[in-house]
Amino acid sequence: MLPIHSIRQQVTRVIAAGGDAVIAAPAGSGKTTQVPRFILEALRSGPRRVLVLQPRRLAARLMAARVAAEMNSRLGDLVGYQTRHDSCVSDRNVIRFMTDGLLPRLLQDDPLLGGVGAVVLDEFHERTVAADLSLALLRRLQQTHRPDLRIVVMSATLDVRPVRDYLKCEVLEAAGRVYPVEVRYCARRTAARSVFDRRIVQPQIWDLAAAAVAQLLSATDDGDVLVFMPGVYEIRRTIEACRRTPGRDDVLLCPLYSELPPEEQDLALAPRPGRKVIVATNVAETSITIEGVRYVVDSGLARVSRYDPGRGINVLAMEPISRASADQRAGRAGRLGPGICVRLWPEDEHRHRPPHLTPEIQRTDLAETVLRLRSLGIDDIGGLDWLEPPPARNVQEAIELLRELGAIGDDGRLTSAGDAMARLPMHPRLARMLVEAARRGCLERAALWAALVSEREITVAGRFNASAVAAGPVKSDFLVLEAAMEAASRVRYDAERCVAMGLNAAACRQVDRTRRLYLAAARSAGLHCARRGKSEHPADIADAAGCLLAAFPDHLAVRRGGSAVCELSGGRRAQIDPQSLVRDEGLLVAVEIQEVVSAGHGAKIVLSLVTAVERGWFDEMLGGRTAARRIVAWNPSTLSVEARRQLMFGDLVISESPGGEPDAALAADMLARQVVAGAIRLEKWDDSVQQWIARVRCVRKWFPERNLIFYDEDEQRLIIAEICLGATRYSQIAQRPCLEHVRAALSPEDQRFVERMAPEFIMLPGGRRMRVTYAENAQPRGRARIQDIYGLKRAPTVAGGKVKVLLEILAPNMRPVQVTDDLENFWKNLYPDIRRQLARRYPKHEWR
Repeated sequence: MLPIHSIRQQVTRVIAAGGDAVIAAPAGSGKTTQVPRFILEALRSGPRRVLVLQPRRLAARLMAARVAAEMNSRLGDLVGYQTRHDSCVSDRNVIRFMTDGLLPRLLQDDPLLGGVGAVVLDEFHERTVAADLSLALLRRLQQTHRPDLRIVVMSATLDVRPVRDYLKCEVLEAAGRVYPVEVRYCARRTAARSVFDRRIVQPQIWDLAAAAVAQLLSATDDGDVLVFMPGVYEIRRTIEACRRTPGRDDVLLCPLYSELPPEEQDLALAPRPGRKVIVATNVAETSITIEGVRYVVDSGLARVSRYDPGRGINVLAMEPISRASADQRAGRAGRLGPGICVRLWPEDEHRHRPPHLTPEIQRTDLAETVLRLRSLGIDDIGGLDWLEPPPARNVQEAIELLRELGAIGDDGRLTSAGDAMARLPMHPRLARMLVEAARRGCLERAALWAALVSEREITVAGRFNASAVAAGPVKSDFLVLEAAMEAASRVRYDAERCVAMGLNAAACRQVDRTRRLYLAAARSAGLHCARRGKSEHPADIADAAGCLLAAFPDHLAVRRGGSAVCELSGGRRAQIDPQSLVRDEGLLVAVEIQEVVSAGHGAKIVLSLVTAVERGWFDEMLGGRTAARRIVAWNPSTLSVEARRQLMFGDLVISESPGGEPDAALAADMLARQVVAGAIRLEKWDDSVQQWIARVRCVRKWFPERNLIFYDEDEQRLIIAEICLGATRYSQIAQRPCLEHVRAALSPEDQRFVERMAPEFIMLPGGRRMRVTYAENAQPRGRARIQDIYGLKRAPTVAGGKVKVLLEILAPNMRPVQVTDDLENFWKNLYPDIRRQLARRYPKHEWR
């Protein structure tokens, strides 16, 4: 009997009483296959169908098949399954397994979930966006129209307290049959030097895994080995590496992942004589139990959904797993008896891994979630009763993107395009591509391009020669990838022949699979168009390019001149990827915008997957989001102010043309700004102007009650604009007089006050005038020969006698002999010695 049967009576009691439940039980305890039957047993009246939400397609199909067999029913009769791309269901289903992303669409078709008595959210610890959204929608339905609906959350590693408090329900715990597992760690990977070209070569994860598998098989006599790898590519490479290991011909090597044909999946799961090695994704971590496994080899990696700002969509990024996931994987070795888990990373690294994976709702783009909710009539996303609310900023960014894509109108409601997009099970950008493609009649090509966007790169860096595929410049980098896909298809995605062409066979195969799924989804959503394949006719290529513009309007780029430098929104500048063959076009959309940091050169923005677009599409496709404006701008080449007519998309200038004569006031202000910035110079803005400004600033400081202007940068710019009035070119203002305009900023009365309090000249006893120079934070200064100040007993003053002038006393040769504002001390103590020295040197001058 499976361990989960220990809580069977508790489950039936809670469900029969109309309650919800959280079930905590380790992987392998039987909860996925048995709990739905416990619930069905308790639902004796009213709606009886039990929906079981799974995060993975493979688990949904396999669990449905197992439960159907246990109930002696044909799959699709009492027990069915439904995934995004496959289903086996009927109206007779009493238990239906389905992927969690389907629930919002089910609610769209049947808002009350008629006939459904309970919904089970399995493997909830994975905290996918779809699971969090499903729980929030079910709770909303339960609290409004379906109080009889039961909600059961199941998990192997979840901290159950938040869910318990959210549902206000019981926690039912079942122990599992777990034997001790010896965990072994690998030493840190060390690089080796290639004997062929002396390059430093890092050991690949599949080679490490194959070595660990070989060691386990040779050291033990029975039991199968389960190897965890992050994706299909790594699974295939691991199996190839294991095949190269000598002496293990009797061991069956089995891949296991969701896209594998069902018969090959069954081969990995079914018991058989002899030993086998199953190389799987994390689908085998908790969702399904594989009989016969005694040993686990863990790469410590998984592909995790994260938002890729470069492409503007969610992608599967390979990254280290959490400690909780590592424990789950290790536990797979302890189901039958004591086992061994080999972790392909060092123990000290393990301690620094995160305890749990961050919920998807905190780390992914929410545009698809917001679109689903809007299609259900839920506009207040934050007002939904979430287990863990999404970040408000992420929600707002999602709403803004949907507006950009034309899915949401100015009134906040779904547009006709948005309604069609909501019926497609993919990111809204890709959905927008297909909706536009159906309208333009290029669904086949758009589905391929969308698959190329959403899947990993099909080319191998450093090996793929784009120029060999496309002769000369092209209108889109996707045409090069199209040709590459056709080449891979011709060799039936053979790994060796693809590698010879610089292509990743597994990635090409996955792109083709995704293309077909996108086409099927579009047609099932009612997006039909006249069947048209891919052709090289310019109009056909232009239609597909228009679909990209509809999906990535915020990735628009404008190339200025003939360089590779482009302008983006937000004032950013970027370079087209050197590998791109789109070389001569001025208006572009780049699917991928990445910031690249290189040693010694800092960060730069690089545009990849570039496609040329046409100006004529904007009014048709982007509606009122373009705007014409007339601006006045400075031309540094001609040193003149010019008027320009510009077509704008947001803050990005798409095109511009001459706009006639600029407005006189705007031109004057623009010239003034260039003067203040130092780009051009007014020749008559000389020392006389600077001295007047200094005099005014000193008087302002001495007499603050007068409230004189300060001549700050803004005030100077206004004055300079008056000087420039009527001009549009620098040559017209270079020699214009300035002082009279600067003085005119003060009233005549204030000008006279400045002249009195900060005079330009002071009359000396000898009849000569002494120029006084002023500085804002220094004492006024004057220069005079000794003979000119005979009879001057005290230092001259300004500011009505409040401020002394610092005198620079000069010898007959005009060199200073003393700087002072204390003439009494000078005449009494210093002058006698100075006179004796200078009188001998200059006997013809007067010496008193």
